[in-house]
Amino acid sequence: MRFWVWGAVLAGGLALADWGAGQGMAAWLRGAVAGSETVGAAAIEATGFPARIGVRIEAPRWDPAGLPGVALDQAQVTAPVWNPLSWRLDLPLPQRIRWQGLPFEMTGKTAALQLDLSPGRDLPLAGVALRMDSPALRIEAAKAPSLAAESVVLSLLPTADPRAYRLSGKIAAPALPPGLAAALSRQAGLARPLPDRLDALALEAGVEYAQPLALLATAPAALTALDLRRADLLWGGHRIGLSGRLAVTPAGWPEGTLTIALSDFPVWLDLGLAAGLIPAERGAMLEAMGDYLAQQSPDGSVRLPLSFANGRMSLAAIPLGPAPRLQRQ
Repeated sequence: MRFWVWGAVLAGGLALADWGAGQGMAAWLRGAVAGSETVGAAAIEATGFPARIGVRIEAPRWDPAGLPGVALDQAQVTAPVWNPLSWRLDLPLPQRIRWQGLPFEMTGKTAALQLDLSPGRDLPLAGVALRMDSPALRIEAAKAPSLAAESVVLSLLPTADPRAYRLSGKIAAPALPPGLAAALSRQAGLARPLPDRLDALALEAGVEYAQPLALLATAPAALTALDLRRADLLWGGHRIGLSGRLAVTPAGWPEGTLTIALSDFPVWLDLGLAAGLIPAERGAMLEAMGDYLAQQSPDGSVRLPLSFANGRMSLAAIPLGPAPRLQRQ
């Protein structure tokens, strides 16, 4: 009898602590939001009791200086009672999202971000995983989704080097905006139009930072290198592969060379010209180069160097214009 009494007392104490932790977290977050100009929310309430601790945030918004702002209908952040270093962000679907002032609607089965931390100063990152099932995003005024996919999976995991992480991801059957594939196929003069869905996008890479990533770090860690082991795009049976290593300057510009492997060079060249990604005046030169390289290749594929230097990029020594900036100072 005494055992059951003490068991009930212990269970009650744990439940009370759980409830108190959720209430305390909600109160702390309300205070933080009230004093911030970049984040806000209409309401913040404790949730998850009794198995989890966390908060439900109504109408959260984030308006960082110099970056696109985002506002949501609702978000829920929780962690198991037995592991307060493992947090999950859930977005209930369907949900309205305002991005850069434009209203979108997001639908799907699930959209969740898992954030795992390690004990220690500033709570070092132990892993991040994003999972979305059947996501679809459309501008509210549009009839068809702007972007959609069967699934999206992305993860960032630490390695033996505390400043290096393994990045991997896959988007299964991503759908393009309606009419885009048909328009590009027509402009490129393809005999067989490409489908409205890509077959897949896949990524395996290493990313390196100046210091380990941590939740409570006083400043964002600077990206120093990107080791692109494999990035593949498959569309209508046509493949693009991308690999190589880039260093990142303190100003955020990539330096180095990536190798582009193309299974059907003429198709990709025509598509690049049609989309405006390749200057029209470079088309003839690239076509001749592609023909020569395909003849030298045992499988008929073409491999081209995509080089980055001084904030500019070039394809096989042909200037393409400004390089993408990988991070802001």
